[in-house]
Amino acid sequence: MTVTYSIDHVTSSVEDVSVEVAAKSEMTLQSTFTDPKTGDVTSTYVLASGDGNYPATVSYRSSVQSRSTGAIRRISMTFSTWATAADSVTGIDTKKPISVTTAFNIPADMTIELADMDDLIGNSFSLLFLSVTTKVRDTTWLQKLLYGIPQVK
Repeated sequence: MTVTYSIDHVTSSVEDVSVEVAAKSEMTLQSTFTDPKTGDVTSTYVLASGDGNYPATVSYRSSVQSRSTGAIRRISMTFSTWATAADSVTGIDTKKPISVTTAFNIPADMTIELADMDDLIGNSFSLLFLSVTTKVRDTTWLQKLLYGIPQVK
């Protein structure tokens, strides 16, 4: 008898979409830390471009957490950078931190196939956009979210 695993409500249909690509060649490992209490492992990279006083970082984290429903593996990636307001009159730039985290909670006791995880990530990304036509994302839903309206449809 064989046990197979799959992820429900994840389709493998595709829309041709262009995705901006981060400057991964600029990533330099800054640190890897293992939390002695939880066992969480975090590796942080710094992007070797831009203003050294306002560095961009990318952190990858992996942990196994006990829950009432069983153990889960929590995987996350956080990209932290800066939003800049450039005032052309005063010449003063104002910088404020901005970050995005993508996190996945998956059953630690199930074998999740890489292809299924790839489809899950694509479906999750797709849920931020109304549609995609000829590599152009319709940003209506993202616009609503950006201005505080979580009711996208």
